[in-house]
Amino acid sequence: MNSEKLKQALQETRDEQHKNRQIELKNEQLAYEKCPALVQLVNDRRNLIRESVISALSGGVPENIEIRMDELNRSINKELRAAGLPENQFEAVYTCELCADTGYVGRHKKELCKCVLTRYRKLLTESYSMGDSHETFENYDEKVFSDELIPGSRASQRSYMNVVRNTCEQYADLLPRPAVKNILFYGKSGLGKTYLLNSIAMRAKERGVAYISITANSLLNRIRKAYFSSEETELNAIYNVPLLLIDDLGTEPLWENITVEQLFALINDRFSKGKCTIISTNLMLTELQQRYTERISSRLLDPRLCKTIQFIGDDIRKRAL
Repeated sequence: MNSEKLKQALQETRDEQHKNRQIELKNEQLAYEKCPALVQLVNDRRNLIRESVISALSGGVPENIEIRMDELNRSINKELRAAGLPENQFEAVYTCELCADTGYVGRHKKELCKCVLTRYRKLLTESYSMGDSHETFENYDEKVFSDELIPGSRASQRSYMNVVRNTCEQYADLLPRPAVKNILFYGKSGLGKTYLLNSIAMRAKERGVAYISITANSLLNRIRKAYFSSEETELNAIYNVPLLLIDDLGTEPLWENITVEQLFALINDRFSKGKCTIISTNLMLTELQQRYTERISSRLLDPRLCKTIQFIGDDIRKRAL
């Protein structure tokens, strides 16, 4: 586990516990202001609870404790109703009922509560997310693309990329439930794949859709680390985030029994769960099939599962020179 993210998740849980304690104190104060008689009744109940705990530790049971506690509870509830307050006015306030905002569950063996793990995964997801980027649909500049006809085509690179841009924006505007959930960008470098990948990420951020944006090389390094450490928590975020964007597939090292197998496991799992996944690569489709075998390429090239978008034309970075 990422120790810093775990520490932050536990601190957020403690902050929540403190906030709820302040709410409890305000509830008590309000009740005492509306009905001063409650002060003595609540103190009597606390003393009775303390008496019963002390007696239990010494092996005894206070006389008529159940009857006395029942009488006190009835008296407190009667005063609360008379003051126009709910009977649960003095109940503890918890964000998580499982751990009572302590962050841990279990009587003998303490384990992290689900609420902490949920916070931890959210923090991990946010750490993968991009900051504000200028690479957005709004900032897209068609003029960086050539307006000359693509050889053998009736369209220019500029008009072709306008169609691609609009297709990507329509996809982003339907997140997290587009008709086809997965996209493969392919084509040589310098054609705008990363720009549109980032534009989709920024639109997802605007729409409140959680996403992870990561290069294939960084992804495989994290998978390899988890593979040898048997630590799955960080990988769970990658497997389950609503939108995963993988840039530069094909630049990662081919580790035997790791790269292809783990990529297949990730892609197959996300596709079967209906999670949105976008992958960009500089490889052509035949190169993709050769590098990743039929197991992966069959998923990426199945039109029922994944939309393929080819990027064609001249390297826009060379045009800028």
